[in-house]
Amino acid sequence: MNPTHPQLNRYFLIAAVLQIVWGITPSASRFVIEEIPVELYITIRWTISGLIFAAYLLLTRNWKPIGFLDFVAISCLGLLGYGVASFGTLYGLKLGGVANFAFMATLGPIITTLASVCILKERPKKSFALSLGLSILGLGFVLAGKYQGSTFSIAGASALLIVLAYGCEAVVFVYSKKFKQKVDGAQYLAIAQISTAVFMWGLQGTAFHQTSEILNLSPKGMAGIVFVSLVACVLCYAVLYWLLNHVDGHKLALFDGLHTLSAVVFGYVFFLEPIRGLMVFGGALMLLSLILGTLAEGKGQPRSS
Repeated sequence: MNPTHPQLNRYFLIAAVLQIVWGITPSASRFVIEEIPVELYITIRWTISGLIFAAYLLLTRNWKPIGFLDFVAISCLGLLGYGVASFGTLYGLKLGGVANFAFMATLGPIITTLASVCILKERPKKSFALSLGLSILGLGFVLAGKYQGSTFSIAGASALLIVLAYGCEAVVFVYSKKFKQKVDGAQYLAIAQISTAVFMWGLQGTAFHQTSEILNLSPKGMAGIVFVSLVACVLCYAVLYWLLNHVDGHKLALFDGLHTLSAVVFGYVFFLEPIRGLMVFGGALMLLSLILGTLAEGKGQPRSS
């Protein structure tokens, strides 16, 4: 399709709006985890979004029979990608703040490509080495900028948690590829998210015992949960998968930069977070590595958390 085609321009506009709206997610999540524990938030979030996907499948009768082993495999991937990874991203967000998280999030596609190279033995393009180097250099500058306004332990711990979380998501993305031919996106998400929710409710009943703290949520916190569960975890995913039917994944991945900028702006608007020059420079390097990496690899990764 001609890049100047009006229809394609419309898809690009939708992709841009999608990423800007998605950029509210870190701020909305911070509102919630300031009022209730991270573990309870994870439980509620994936319960709501998972049930919505399941209800959609039942109403549209799009649920396809799936083998028991495949069901177990998708459930395990869900626990890793939506459960374990959520612990990393949310505690990293809680420690480091919204702006720091937003800059760090640009590492996601690079880590995914690295996982594909290491696990699937894919051959990276020549420019991948440059992308990886720029992302590591950018990470160093973001860490240095965060260290200026906090402590080395906070900067390092938040970075480590977020990198490990995106490492989990990358592994999930790599191993979930084979299920794309067996189940559609909504069914995969329903199984993965509900499995995570069931596991988290089990932990709530046996270890955490945090359910009574739901009463601590203010209207602002409730609005944050509703936004993340309905808009970020359901609507944004639905729009993204719809866009993938019309626009190449690597072109959509380039719009991740808007997500980062949007998240940083909202972090400043809602929480007056200081944005230091070193963080901006490091974030710019990581955005550049994202552009080089996605152009080289020709693929993108939808974010899951």
